[in-house]
Amino acid sequence: MARVPHVVADAGAFLSGAALQDVAQSVYTVPEVLAEIRDRRARRRLAALPYELQLRRPRADFVRTVTEFAKRTGDFPSLSAADLQVLALTCQLQAETAGPGSVRLQPPDKHKRPRKGRQQHGPDSSTELPDNAEFGSFLYWRPPLPSIEDELQEMLKTHSISSSPAATDELQNSEDGDGAEEEEDDEEESDDDNEGWITPSNLKQVQQDTGHCDTVPANVQVGCVTTDFSMQNVLLQMGLHVLAVNGMLIRQARSHILRCHGCFRTTSDMTKVFCPHCGNKTLKKVAVSVSEDGSLHMHFSRNPKVLNPRGLRYPLPAPQGGKHANNPHLVEDQPFPQQRLSRKARQKTNVFDPDYVAGVSPFAENDIYSRAANLQIRDRALGAGRRRLNPNAVTKKFVKRR
Repeated sequence: MARVPHVVADAGAFLSGAALQDVAQSVYTVPEVLAEIRDRRARRRLAALPYELQLRRPRADFVRTVTEFAKRTGDFPSLSAADLQVLALTCQLQAETAGPGSVRLQPPDKHKRPRKGRQQHGPDSSTELPDNAEFGSFLYWRPPLPSIEDELQEMLKTHSISSSPAATDELQNSEDGDGAEEEEDDEEESDDDNEGWITPSNLKQVQQDTGHCDTVPANVQVGCVTTDFSMQNVLLQMGLHVLAVNGMLIRQARSHILRCHGCFRTTSDMTKVFCPHCGNKTLKKVAVSVSEDGSLHMHFSRNPKVLNPRGLRYPLPAPQGGKHANNPHLVEDQPFPQQRLSRKARQKTNVFDPDYVAGVSPFAENDIYSRAANLQIRDRALGAGRRRLNPNAVTKKFVKRR
């Protein structure tokens, strides 16, 4: 298998211990990916890599391009800052090697679903039924299989009757003949043992024959090794090459929509938290595929616990008012306070005031008595102080504090 000249690796490639030296000639990553790896074994493997790992940061324009593209495909809520950096670096390397025209800036158009008013001509009633139509009807009846106990009883009776020496000689001769036949059969089976078995040596060939994965073609110059489905979807729709951990080329993209389990409506806006039709917080991510005629097929999970009832034990607190109220986010159009600083705190940072005193001075005035100071509100850009969380929200337990 030919090695790819430039490969960008995600955290999943290092956590799985992939042999990237057999896949790529040059391996790249971003510093944010190394910060995500906290596993002790993965850190040890990362410290003793058999190849040179090059750290690069993508340009700001490629990060902006990838972010806008991920918002259009609906995968932006599932991507972290490190994921966007990896996508931008892959896009940058592809533009440097094959030119800017090799990167797709707009998602491909999908087939629209046919309207309900249009009638689709179905198959005629005169069409013949398939051969296995009788198996799907309730009138199909299969004769019962013969029981093994009756056959064993008959065999025991025949052996008990044939107790004469002539019969024993015949039995011995028949056993010798059967043994010779069994030896011949064993030899034939041993000859056929090597055919049809899947071994580590022919595993990739079997996967190629069944069509599950493809080998990397020789014209691939840049690829990205990742196990994140959202990243794979963005890369494939941008026209970039996605590599699996074993070095195979991934060709199938996966799309997602949000489906409400309360009113069963769907929306393609992946930034929604509450259902735009019923307003409940019951939106779940569902994989979809579009057929050739434009019809949409949703693929649901077999897990019956799609909506976890955990976190419905305690009642919600009474809503509070005031300019520093901080209530749980329950509906989409819920108003929130602006969480501004006090007037005294705002005056302290006025550098054009003639009475302005630097904050490091022992004579500087500090706001420590207002409600904004008690709520630890320092600046609007820093999260607006302490949040009043939902008591029903699921929190992590047994987390080691730093």
